[in-house]
Amino acid sequence: MSETTSNILAQDSLSRKSLAFCGYTGYAAIILFIIGGVWLGGMLPPIPNANDAPAELVAKVNDNLLNFRIGSIFMIASFALFVTFGAGMAAQTRRFETSPVFSYVQIVFAAGGTTIALLVAFAWSLMVFRPDTYEPSILLMWADFAYFLALFSVPLFGGWCVLIALPIFFSEPGREPFPRWVAYVNLWAALLFAPGQMVIFFKDGPFSWHGIVAMYLPFIAFFAWIAIMSWVMIKIAHDENS
Repeated sequence: MSETTSNILAQDSLSRKSLAFCGYTGYAAIILFIIGGVWLGGMLPPIPNANDAPAELVAKVNDNLLNFRIGSIFMIASFALFVTFGAGMAAQTRRFETSPVFSYVQIVFAAGGTTIALLVAFAWSLMVFRPDTYEPSILLMWADFAYFLALFSVPLFGGWCVLIALPIFFSEPGREPFPRWVAYVNLWAALLFAPGQMVIFFKDGPFSWHGIVAMYLPFIAFFAWIAIMSWVMIKIAHDENS
């Protein structure tokens, strides 16, 4: 075996391991969010509600203060992993591009999405940092800020999905970076994120930031999207024909 062939095989092995690693970090992000945002942090399902009076929110925060604080630590760890998750998808796209347009733009969207997600965790952390010192309306503002960052940023997260789908559609048959059905999954995900923008109009009901349409649907769609894309990356990494 020539030195050149050995180098190519070594690089291919490293690429596969890197892609699998990025896929597994997507799963890790989901697990950490379930611990931090669902089990401890009170973000999903939301312990605070958009129509809470400020004093009511303060009482809820104080009743769950330690859990919220520990949950915030897990949430910020979860959201930090969006970097590697997004890098894996961009790297896989880059492998099949002549000019690295879509992969570079995916990196920008992944960085923006990670920043927004980290700010969600920061806002949640500040809400529970000193609830007895803040004015009650300040706590309500931090809760609004966290959910608006998560739900109202549809163009960023939806755009990220579209930019994963487009290079699949534009590729020649058999030269797609991901299977063609993945493009449709990403378009559906972008569509399911869209109700999040309704939170600006409602403080109660299904379109508020504690509602089933504007909050539950985008959150579930988002983490289902992460799970699917993580599985796809791991599968590609272990597929010798990819």
